[in-house]
Amino acid sequence: MKQKQLLTIPELQSSAAVVKAAAIDKGAGIPLLHNTAVNIGIDADALTTTCNNHDAGKVVLATKRALLATVVVIVRAFLMFGRDILKPIFGNEYSQAFDVLGLVGSIAIPRTAEELLVILQKFKAYFTAHPELEDPLHNITAARAQELYDELLAALNAVNSQEGAVETLMQLRDQAAEKLRKRLRGVIDEMMQSLDPFDGRWLAFGFNMPGAQERPDVVENLRAALIGPTTAALVWDVPARADYYHVLQRIQGVDAELVLIASPQDPAITLENLPAGKSIDIVLAAVNNGGEGPRSSTVTIVTH
Repeated sequence: MKQKQLLTIPELQSSAAVVKAAAIDKGAGIPLLHNTAVNIGIDADALTTTCNNHDAGKVVLATKRALLATVVVIVRAFLMFGRDILKPIFGNEYSQAFDVLGLVGSIAIPRTAEELLVILQKFKAYFTAHPELEDPLHNITAARAQELYDELLAALNAVNSQEGAVETLMQLRDQAAEKLRKRLRGVIDEMMQSLDPFDGRWLAFGFNMPGAQERPDVVENLRAALIGPTTAALVWDVPARADYYHVLQRIQGVDAELVLIASPQDPAITLENLPAGKSIDIVLAAVNNGGEGPRSSTVTIVTH
């Protein structure tokens, strides 16, 4: 049977914890010479550290983005007020006169930091050339435009810088993940050299037994019919690679979990002496020497 591919980092971390524990318990008897419990632990800890660093970097980035958004709101309010106090000169609707303020084609104030930086420069230049049109009472001045330009540029640069830092942290995390994957593949390679493909220690490490079959497919089209007050007949389609089946039941209001009640080889079974007057959930799974396949959908029997 092929080994599971550990695609996600949580899957990888979970597998590494199982493999490390098994290596401590059974590694000397295999033996594991290069991919020891100590080395697994070092690589797993490195992945945890890089994951934590990446998560912390994303938190910092969120904070910097929130600050940038706040500055953008302040800048847009400044520009809208400045535009409005100049409308008696330029008009209430767009004309080319507004181009000098950076408002080209529309008098709407943009929302992106990059566009706002350009317009702030235009406002500063205009009010520097026409100080008589400034509104010091509402702080609509060339000096304020420069202050806001500096604040917005700093906030934007901080976001861009942190985005780069987060990208680097993600790369370091992914490198650590790949190193741990390679470590676990090394464990498998060493075990292949020493263990029989049906040795139970494969399972202790959370691995599939190489000599076992692929697990069966899910049981499809499970049907149930009551053929007596407390007797039910079950039939289902045969899935690929099934050798036999696990039949599990849960009596509603009685059982907290599903309980194994039968292991037939044929794709049909009659359940007798079920509890009377109960709703009973039935689930099936096909089984072979590779283990139990995915469980079927639930059917419910109501006895009399």
